[in-house]
Amino acid sequence: MIQELGPFYDWLMPPLVLTLAFIVSLVLPAKFQLATWIHLVADALTQKVLNPQRDATQQRLAGWLSLTMILLPFVGISAAIIHLAAFPQVFELLLIALCLPGRLQWKRHQQLATELHLGRKQQARLTLAPFTLRQTDKLSEVGLLKAAIESRLTHEASTTFLWLLYYPLLGLELTLTMAIIQMLHRHWFIGRKDYQHFGMGPALLSFAILMPINLLLGLTLSLYGNTRACLQQLPKTQWQTQGGRNWLLTAMAYYLNVQLGGPWQLDDRRLEFARLGPNISPQPQDLIRADKLVNLASWLWLAMVNLIAISVSLMMVAPQ
Repeated sequence: MIQELGPFYDWLMPPLVLTLAFIVSLVLPAKFQLATWIHLVADALTQKVLNPQRDATQQRLAGWLSLTMILLPFVGISAAIIHLAAFPQVFELLLIALCLPGRLQWKRHQQLATELHLGRKQQARLTLAPFTLRQTDKLSEVGLLKAAIESRLTHEASTTFLWLLYYPLLGLELTLTMAIIQMLHRHWFIGRKDYQHFGMGPALLSFAILMPINLLLGLTLSLYGNTRACLQQLPKTQWQTQGGRNWLLTAMAYYLNVQLGGPWQLDDRRLEFARLGPNISPQPQDLIRADKLVNLASWLWLAMVNLIAISVSLMMVAPQ
């Protein structure tokens, strides 16, 4: 492969690996995704080290140590395989594909929209439950649609778009570290009572990692909606909180011309979040539109990564 690409290798190989990994992830069964195994390890570890009776400082320290204990083996073994393998690109491709979310939530959203059209609200709650952090057992139709749109958008930002932005710039080891941090942040979500201190380490790192992704992705989405309204609302959305999540949701809200955000029910507690966008309730067809926009944005970013790599490689090897 090095001989075929010649002087273009360093610039063209990462986008090529990303493109193939993206395609592989679309047909990969969800049970093989790395997040499933990370969550099993995280559960086993928290059973041994998490004690909600300890003070906040001790819980935060235990969380940082647990994060380190999970990151070091996974990233260390991956780095060793890359440096020892005869064809490391194949391993990188498969590992990235295992980190990407694939098509499962997108397909379930089509099922969810159909169930809501047919008035099967209880079945719709069960369909959505594996994909959102919040409780779904009491969600209304509007709440289900908001939760579905928000969970798909934020999950794609912390997986697909994370790899699209950071892998060509930083390589596999650092991007894999960031991806695992996102998995643990979601699993040890600080909105849950048991993890409000224990999960603080992954949460802080996650917000820093997601800030540039959410800002760039929000800008991408705003180009398909009401860009001017989005930018006017930016100072009012507390966009800098939660790694720029509010800006991302605002861009989607103005594309759909509906309201997103609002309170969550989590562990039988009400968590307040800002309401974003026009005061119009989403409909089932808005969920399908949101999924189509997320898919379009991912392919657009993938195309841009390849175009930028080709352009830079041509400029770098051009005769002076």
